[in-house]
Amino acid sequence: MTTQETHHSRTSPIRLIATDLDGTFLSSYYEASPVNIEAVRRAGDLGVPTVFATGRPWRWLDPLKGMEGAHRYVITSNGGLIVDLPKQEIVHGFPLDRDMTNEVIADVREHVPGAMFAVENIHGWAREEPYPHWEGIAQADLVVPLGGDLLVDDTTIKLLIRNGQSTSDLLRQVEPLIKDRLTLTVSLDSEDGFLELSQPGVSKGTTLNYLLGELGIDPGEVAAFGDMPNDLTMLELVGYPFIVDNAADALKSQGFPTCGRFDESAFGLTVSKLLGLGL
Repeated sequence: MTTQETHHSRTSPIRLIATDLDGTFLSSYYEASPVNIEAVRRAGDLGVPTVFATGRPWRWLDPLKGMEGAHRYVITSNGGLIVDLPKQEIVHGFPLDRDMTNEVIADVREHVPGAMFAVENIHGWAREEPYPHWEGIAQADLVVPLGGDLLVDDTTIKLLIRNGQSTSDLLRQVEPLIKDRLTLTVSLDSEDGFLELSQPGVSKGTTLNYLLGELGIDPGEVAAFGDMPNDLTMLELVGYPFIVDNAADALKSQGFPTCGRFDESAFGLTVSKLLGLGL
């Protein structure tokens, strides 16, 4: 049996599209191309809405403003939240267990030199003082000394870990420590990388599956697009999985069909072919 044959049957008509944002739907300038926007609009006119599934927190969804044809629901924080975008409301959340997360933080801090932590909460974020603050990103709502308590309430949905090393080096150190206590994933592979951890069993794929159940849509009737390991569970779930040419090796090794470069409107052109939109 080939890798592709392990996915849902592709004999069903497409009723919904799910796509990652950065590196897949958005360009390298973090904007949606006219072709991608038109594909979402035209697909929506046919009754095939687009659900965006991103590692971004829900406060970073400005590129989706005015995206006609898209579904009202957006999956954010690697599956940690489902957001009603027009209403700017949380539909469903999967927060971290406070005791378990603090246990993981203590273990990583003990065994990974230079480990620094931050957390995404439903309505903001918090970081340890040494944790890098990216230019252009809103200031943290809470900054604590190294080793201070970051989980001050029960709304934390994602733990972030950095130590100044590359994503791959950090992953090799942290992954054996986590086991099944949290879901560990990667959405950015860089020389100054970071890791993201969610509630056990929570991912883009599980949350998309939950949403599809609420909508009465079978996963075999869904096309999905991605580029990084945090998209893997979503791609494995659906009947029509696609990766962009710039996808991580971890996805390319799974045998998913490739659809072109993200900076050349691969999403929009592929959706056009799938649905006969003529773009």
